[in-house]
Amino acid sequence: MDIPLTLKRASLAAAMLTLCGSAAAQGQTALLADGTTLSIKFPLAEFTTEGAIFDLIPQTKQIFVTGIGVTIPTSVDGVAVVIHGTGDGGTLDANGVVIAGTVHGIEAHNFDRLLDENAIAGGRSIGNASDINFTGAARSIFSTDRFLMNHPLNSAVQVKMFDQFNAHRDGAYLGHAGVLTPPPAVPNALPLNYPSMSGGTCKSAGHVYLDSVGNEYYIPDLGVVIELSENVTAGLVRSVALPVVDPVTGEITQPGSLVIGDMIVMLNQDPRFGADSFGLGLATIPSAVMWANLQVGSMVVVIGHMIGEDFMYGQEVETDAVDVDAPPQISAEQWLFRDDADRIRFRGFLDKPFVRDAAGNNTATLLQLHVQFISNGIIELDRLEDLTVDITGVGQYRVRSRDEVDVATITQVSMYATDPTDGSEVVRETWNRIDVQ
Repeated sequence: MDIPLTLKRASLAAAMLTLCGSAAAQGQTALLADGTTLSIKFPLAEFTTEGAIFDLIPQTKQIFVTGIGVTIPTSVDGVAVVIHGTGDGGTLDANGVVIAGTVHGIEAHNFDRLLDENAIAGGRSIGNASDINFTGAARSIFSTDRFLMNHPLNSAVQVKMFDQFNAHRDGAYLGHAGVLTPPPAVPNALPLNYPSMSGGTCKSAGHVYLDSVGNEYYIPDLGVVIELSENVTAGLVRSVALPVVDPVTGEITQPGSLVIGDMIVMLNQDPRFGADSFGLGLATIPSAVMWANLQVGSMVVVIGHMIGEDFMYGQEVETDAVDVDAPPQISAEQWLFRDDADRIRFRGFLDKPFVRDAAGNNTATLLQLHVQFISNGIIELDRLEDLTVDITGVGQYRVRSRDEVDVATITQVSMYATDPTDGSEVVRETWNRIDVQ
């Protein structure tokens, strides 16, 4: 696992700032949830934000951050606007299990899912993707002081959120008693043993738009993402506590957790945000596969949000596990686009690089990996890429392109693998430039 590479995650706001003013990136019109149509202001007025959220207004779909009220429209130039990094909780089946594929990013129509009161048991947010059921948030989307302004002590939301923090942290400590000592109990526990935290971070970039009477709106036509004050930890696992499942109902009664250093990491339980598990080659894997392969001494990288100094909700957990039953997956990272030098560079993995026979077993034949550079739907370049299989059996590639296309016009990059015996396409991944740059 390439930890230094994994930790090189550029600020979305900084990356977006370089795009501000680009006629190819911005929109021309935006549609608000109430049906109002906006037009971009000329001359262009760019903005970018990266800071703690200090207010959310569901009626106007506004996120207030760094002194700017960012308005989330329904669409820009007819394309739906999604708040990246968020989830709407998904849909539960009759057994209370989230239906796979029903989790989507939060948009204007369900903007109120961001509120703390809709992210707890009994609220509107009711679950998350794959095989993880959430019991709710253990920290606010706001800083602790503002949260208590919105939900005073002993209010229903405050009590529920603090209780969930205590239940999850204390339950996890019991599972790691061999390596960690729980903190001493605090009399009159609420809120004295609840840590103070900064608010969730909103990163956005876009332009000012106008309605028909000249009112201004800050529209994130270049992108918007919310993170609960993202943190990263990486290292060897000291202890593993597997999820506890009720033998009768099949429900998880205590989420699984692991320890890195003196930090407890639990897969995120907040339905407003994701909980993704990654395996070898950054392939997406079910959490059940991650837990089945995780052991003391495993190397992991976790990106998530802190709740105090010793407890983290992991939103992305990267391991060396392999989901042997899953189809091949292509991953990519460390992107570089240079318009002035017509240069594109990135690298990544094809996690199952060999052709499989009818029984699903690997053959000695290597899949062929292709890259396409796409300009507004038109394929400008399609070529084969070298694929090197490392000692773990994962295929690695490095794309280096210079003076082959007009990089300023490239809007998408697509990679796909084919079976050389019959030319059939096995797997494909496509990335929008604006999402990876």
